[in-house]
Amino acid sequence: MPPVLPLPRRLGTPQNLFGVAVVSDWSLTLSRRFRNSTHPGITPCRIAGVDITRTLTRRRRIAIGAASLVFAAGSLVGCGAYQGTPPEAPTSTMSAPTGPVINLSSLMFNPSTTTVEVGTTVTWRNDEAITHTVTSGRFEGVDKTTGLRSSQDPDGTFEAMLAGKGKAFSFTFTKPGSYTYYCDIHQGMNATITVVDPTSAEGVQK
Repeated sequence: MPPVLPLPRRLGTPQNLFGVAVVSDWSLTLSRRFRNSTHPGITPCRIAGVDITRTLTRRRRIAIGAASLVFAAGSLVGCGAYQGTPPEAPTSTMSAPTGPVINLSSLMFNPSTTTVEVGTTVTWRNDEAITHTVTSGRFEGVDKTTGLRSSQDPDGTFEAMLAGKGKAFSFTFTKPGSYTYYCDIHQGMNATITVVDPTSAEGVQK
């Protein structure tokens, strides 16, 4: 029977008779030297059997995990502590008109003459993109062809500027009488409101 020859060994790696690689202290030393060369800022640990690079990695993972837990706990506490009332949706401050509405359009008050009873609230609404005013007072010299007035004199009973489309103004008439008004910007916008008292014999007074 021919003699049994041992399996060939790999160069650079010690093996036993069965061809199994044996890791020696020499190979562990080379591995640690390579690790230290890739981490020049880390001083090799002098305690036998302790791998400082592996220990530092484990500590870093523990620190990151602890910080994440603290952050998550703080977020939960912050959410639970808020007891404020959520903001309400904005609401319109202008209610629907209860009385007649006079539209400002085509450089005119529509209608230009209105009759209401005492206590009636009249609303003027600008239906144009330009600015108009609703100014109470006397106007004179209205040309029959052009409709332009020659003079005006405010009396201070009511005054409003409606700057743009959709703007509105309301006024409640508490006394009977004839109220003339105009747009201070456009001379062709002139109108009259007549307020009557149904309980009075005279009807219209001012």
